[in-house]
Amino acid sequence: MVRLAVILQRDAPGVREERLGRILTFFGVPWTSRSFADLMTEATPAAADREYAILGSSDTLAAALVMPSSQQLLEQAAAVYGYGVEDRTPSLRILSRLTKRQWKSLPPSGVPVPVRVTDAHPELTGPMSGIEFEGPPTAQRDTFAPSLLATDSASDHAGAAVDDFATIISVGGAPSFVQLRYLGVPVYLCASEAMVDLDEPVRQHYYDIKADYLSAVPLTMFITSTFRGVIWRPHETGACLIIDDPLLKVRYGFCDFLRWRDRMREHRFTTCIAFIPWNWRRTTRRASEFFKSESDRFSVSIHGCDHTAAEFGSSSMDLIERRARLAQTRMRKHQARTGIRHDPVMVFPHGAFSSVCPEILKLSGFVASVNTEIAPVDAEQPTTRLRDVWDLAILRYGSFAIYTRRYQHHGLENFAFDLLLGKPCFIVAHHESWRDGGASLLTLIDRLQALNCTLKWQSPGHIVRRAYRRRRVDGLEQVEMYANEIRIINAEDRDLRVHIRKRETVPGAVIQCVANGVSVPWTRETDSVVCEGEIRPGTEWLFKVVYSTGAARHTGGDPLRYELSVAARRMLSELRDELQPRLRFGDA
Repeated sequence: MVRLAVILQRDAPGVREERLGRILTFFGVPWTSRSFADLMTEATPAAADREYAILGSSDTLAAALVMPSSQQLLEQAAAVYGYGVEDRTPSLRILSRLTKRQWKSLPPSGVPVPVRVTDAHPELTGPMSGIEFEGPPTAQRDTFAPSLLATDSASDHAGAAVDDFATIISVGGAPSFVQLRYLGVPVYLCASEAMVDLDEPVRQHYYDIKADYLSAVPLTMFITSTFRGVIWRPHETGACLIIDDPLLKVRYGFCDFLRWRDRMREHRFTTCIAFIPWNWRRTTRRASEFFKSESDRFSVSIHGCDHTAAEFGSSSMDLIERRARLAQTRMRKHQARTGIRHDPVMVFPHGAFSSVCPEILKLSGFVASVNTEIAPVDAEQPTTRLRDVWDLAILRYGSFAIYTRRYQHHGLENFAFDLLLGKPCFIVAHHESWRDGGASLLTLIDRLQALNCTLKWQSPGHIVRRAYRRRRVDGLEQVEMYANEIRIINAEDRDLRVHIRKRETVPGAVIQCVANGVSVPWTRETDSVVCEGEIRPGTEWLFKVVYSTGAARHTGGDPLRYELSVAARRMLSELRDELQPRLRFGDA
């Protein structure tokens, strides 16, 4: 098992090496660094043969190939990863040396170029196997183009000839990320000199991997495949289609839920209805019986409260708390009235939330949130960082888990990269998405099902309780928790020792930790809550972090004028949605 990463550098670490160290730490990979000066006195790192991998820039690796002091380090490595520099010469020199061919770089194409991931090495490429999309014209610069055969004298090392060569990612048909072997050691070379900065703010409404493709995807593939035994890994990868706004009716707008149920059975997926609590009185008996009988496929989550514009984007803590408590009260009444269970998971109306909102939801009993927008509406500058959207859920705001979801138009490459990171797969849709009978959604779902990963189609509540990271260290199961509740199953034939950690900006707000309804010992740390225990064979823990809710800040109701405006808005919205299929607004 590869246990250690060695960052090879000439002298002091540069910007790329510093960013690389943060990326390795993010994934949980132990790492160290070695300079050429270190190699003169110590050739091997503190790990056994083949238990470490080397990462370095192409110019550093090119120099190391001709240094006698580096040969032992390279020969005993499990793998080598090289990334480009501004000058393409070192990368081309390495390829020429190992393949006995001449290579050159290409200028930007001037037009968009196709980017493709091979499907021939699924153990490396994971869910991104076979992914294709259109890249920018500048992407072609980050390629290796084969030229003429080199003479035998081009390689001065008898053992340097390559015994296999594979293009992992191509741009415009030319190799950009390649795999080969040197002295029996797998070597991966990426032509791009860019190295993603996990602390860089995300300046769009959602994270688009196309902006960082060659600086992020090859390295992520290498880390998740090479260090799979030591990195944080998701327990399982959940998936669900979430449709916003509809009432619980057998047919709503373009949605025919009877037919959609048949499609779900045929294509083996689930659908969650993000239900507006204001509509709690409006579910009929017929609809109640239908959705209860189909609860294995249909689920319900909480979509705001009144669904007014940015109602959870307010900076008023009193207002948000009142909306959160009212939403839960309405959903409890709806469940008592209809028998339809719901997940205590918030889907923000219009994706809008303020920076103070997540912590209030956490203290109000919500387990997590699923949202399309990744940043609060009241932030003057982008505050959500790359590391936040690469993580299983965003925890930056009040330590409350915000799991991200995507529209179909975000592209399969974004869904696939999320899955490579281990994030749950949430798809967002509205009733208008069924104008074609849901054909385009079914196409997307089939393509997701065909990716090189196993999707567990469940309700959002089930998914977020199983969406945590874990790794085994010296027999101890380390668990990194995101939602306020998680479910851990011990499928082994012996007791499972667990160490659960939840990041928490205000540990003092925690009053207890509970496993299966019983309080368990826990401790506060500077930025987290920690609990340890043992789970008996064949049993499970429903583990919860319980917060002090405090007294309600405001108990008064809303003005009559506001309530009338909400009623008018909801009725008009429903009328619009129900008329669209008949009038075909917007159809050609």
